This record gives sequence, structure tokens and C-alpha cells, in this order.
Amino acid sequence: MTVNQADLEDLVARRDCYAVLTNYCRALDRCDADLMASVYWPDGIDNHGVFNGNAAAFADYIVREIQNWFEVTMHAIMNIHMEVAGDVCVSEAYLFAYHKVRADKADEIFGSDYMAKFDCAGLDPNHHHFYFGGRYLDRLERRDGEWRIAKRQVVMDWNDNSPSGEILGQGMFATLRPLGERGQGDLVFANRP
Repeated sequence: MTVNQADLEDLVARRDCYAVLTNYCRALDRCDADLMASVYWPDGIDNHGVFNGNAAAFADYIVREIQNWFEVTMHAIMNIHMEVAGDVCVSEAYLFAYHKVRADKADEIFGSDYMAKFDCAGLDPNHHHFYFGGRYLDRLERRDGEWRIAKRQVVMDWNDNSPSGEILGQGMFATLRPLGERGQGDLVFANRP
């Protein structure tokens, strides 16, 4: 098999676009507004359902609201399909996301009928899990050699929600330290070259 220049350029474009997609997830989960802004072009558009508009405004909005709504989030992308044509890449990335809802935000996130669905015996009625499955449909553009998101549409395929059965201070869970945290205090930042 021969690898030509076009193949190498395609591989580099896919690598760079993949880095944009994973940096987006990292920005959400670490609540890093600067990193979030860096994944979008300033004139980009994001339609997230809860927000539809300019991506720079979305970057500020979502980092602030993630901190307001959730104690912890974890976003993971998988099954990423990319089609690269020159300076444009369209992608579909499957999304699995976990959110630990702040106690006072359950009604805002889930609606007023949510808690009536549960017999909360053994569960923590003050903390709730919100699982989300969907897809990011993106148009990424390369401008002056740099790839960023020009347009994003979020598609929801499913969600599941429940009061928390989380254990942090007992059994083996008491030994799993350090706990992740938002911002520069997270261990990932201590390991940078």
C-alpha cells in the first residue's frame, strides 16, 4: 500500500478535527471558558436546544450554566464519522454524557413531575443523575491552517434521569482519590509538560 500526499493531508485533517471535538468535551467538563471559545470560530453557530446562536456567546453561556446546573459532568464522544473535503469537514460524533444535577436545580432541569416518579428509599433525593445520549453534527472549517467548529447541531437520541445512589465515602469508593474537579485544580493540569 502506498501512502500519498493527499492521504497524509486527510489524516492530519482528521487528527486536527478530532482534537477540536475532544477539546470541546474537556472544556465542558473542566469548565474552561478559554478552551471552549477556542474550539469555535467567532462567527460560528451552535444549536444546543437550550441555546441557539453565536458560538462565542454560547461558549460563555454554557460554561457558566454548567457550573450553575451541575456538580459534575462527563462528556464522551465515540463513533465519529468524518467527511473531509479541502478546508471543510462535516462530522457526526455520538455523544454520551453524564451530569450530576445540583440539588436546587432538579425542578428546573427535569420539570415539576419528575420526583413523583420515584420511591426514593435508599436514594439521595437531593442529588440526581442525568444521562444523555445524542450526537454532535458539526461543520468544521480550516482557516489559515487551523480547524474549528463553524456550525454545531446537537441531536438528542435518549436521556435517563434518577435520584442518586452515589457512594463517595464508603467501601472501595472511599479509596478512589483524588476526585476530579473543575478548573486548574484538577490533576490533569499538574501532569502537563
